[in-house]
Amino acid sequence: MEILIHDAAYVWLCDLDKRQLRQALERMQAEVARRGHAVPALTLHLVDDGAMARCNRRHMGCSGPTNVLSFPGDDALPGQLVLSLPTWQRECLLYGQGGREHLLRLLAHGMGHLAGLDHGPEMDALSGACLRAGSAALSAGDAGTPS
Repeated sequence: MEILIHDAAYVWLCDLDKRQLRQALERMQAEVARRGHAVPALTLHLVDDGAMARCNRRHMGCSGPTNVLSFPGDDALPGQLVLSLPTWQRECLLYGQGGREHLLRLLAHGMGHLAGLDHGPEMDALSGACLRAGSAALSAGDAGTPS
């Protein structure tokens, strides 16, 4: 698993360090596999709103930034999750959620799309299971303290 920070000016916003992100995502991947979905290698891109808006326009045909985009991979190409840190931060305030909780929700949602699911009950169930798995990775002390 690779975690790439594309704009270091915003990385301070993130409530989880790379080690914690990796551990939460690994637990989510294991949950996806446990439920019978293919789990390719994964790259997480942490970006700013400008990069997200460009990605959203190019690949989705939508204008402006969004919170997370998912691009499933295969044996030759890792799956890609692209997460906008400034959008995530705004949504924490908008939805009244803590930073860790909302970040894990976005990553869990992205994992559902990486598993090939679209919005609906199966996606909701998988996202919920991934959220619980990611949260367990952090609360069980697996992640230690941020460095």
